[in-house]
Amino acid sequence: MIQIALLDPHPIVQNGFKSFFKNTHHIEVLGTFTKIKQLFDFLLENYIDIIIIEMELKDGSSVQTVKKIKSLYPNTLILIYTSLKESVYGLSILRAGARGFLSKEISQETLIEAIEKVCHDGYHITSNFTNQINKNVDLHRPRNAYGTLSSREIEVLKYLIDGKRNIEIAAALKINQKTVNTYKSRLMKKLDVNNAADLYQQAYNLELI
Repeated sequence: MIQIALLDPHPIVQNGFKSFFKNTHHIEVLGTFTKIKQLFDFLLENYIDIIIIEMELKDGSSVQTVKKIKSLYPNTLILIYTSLKESVYGLSILRAGARGFLSKEISQETLIEAIEKVCHDGYHITSNFTNQINKNVDLHRPRNAYGTLSSREIEVLKYLIDGKRNIEIAAALKINQKTVNTYKSRLMKKLDVNNAADLYQQAYNLELI
């Protein structure tokens, strides 16, 4: 029997999660929790094989929560179950200790397969994300991605992360705003993102900040 628990701030998701496994005889839901503290209080007296966690928690960081679970309960496995983008957030959560990153759009069958795979084989990662990891990152030895960026791109990235506007970056680097836009476009392409929020997250994932 695989014993699992869910940490997700949305009651509707919790109810749906319970119904997912109502007739699944080899997987048992021992608890669903809205708050991080509720989960850790439960773990003090109960063993869980796999904890499934939403990335967007209301009372703390999912990355730090995964790290704390792995520190206190190293034999407990963790899956992420979220609507956020795997390409942007997957790397940081895998480095923290999670064993997989699942979209909330997946079917019940895929969720069950992921739980079984993680329990027996180690990781559940989509093929597209596997290719990204193989090309860019060793999960056990984070890559210094500065090597793929020019010195000017790194300067622009740092200003963007600090919240500077294009006009301010142009003035600071003594270049025109069109050139700033060009560097920004290159950064988006190299880091595989399409907006400023994801650019920040990807820079964090790749340990550029």
